[in-house]
Amino acid sequence: MSREPCTPNELTPQGGLSEAGVHRVLGYQLAQATILTTEAFVRVVGKPFDLRPVEFTILQLIRDNPPVTVTGLAKALAMTVPGVTIWLDRLEPRGLIVRERSQTDRRASHLKLTREGGVLVAQALTRLLEADRELLQDLSEGEQAMLLELLHKVAAARRR
Repeated sequence: MSREPCTPNELTPQGGLSEAGVHRVLGYQLAQATILTTEAFVRVVGKPFDLRPVEFTILQLIRDNPPVTVTGLAKALAMTVPGVTIWLDRLEPRGLIVRERSQTDRRASHLKLTREGGVLVAQALTRLLEADRELLQDLSEGEQAMLLELLHKVAAARRR
């Protein structure tokens, strides 16, 4: 059985294989894009700052939402509280975050960045945004904005 020839947009980015049945599958296209974004993260943030993506995300969320609780982070990241605590236990000894007991609920801890954590996450974000600009350079500004907006809408489906 012969197939119609594929256009370059229907071939795998590497290897030139036909994507045929998976070309329109969101998860497949996200996975292909993740290959690039993961490589960029490791190159510009992971190795230079010894950070994993989840650690960067935790630091950035703490920076943007002070004072945030472990429970708040767990909900935002679709993780368990113990799962988030494991990551916090790695960041705290590095001097990047501090946990402070809530004055209103002694069972809760509020998370804050240290000065060092704030500097690190700001530098990391700057590097990541520059890497994104390079990755998206073939898209117009409007296409870039649309891509981010559409991906955010897909992710927001978790709220339902």
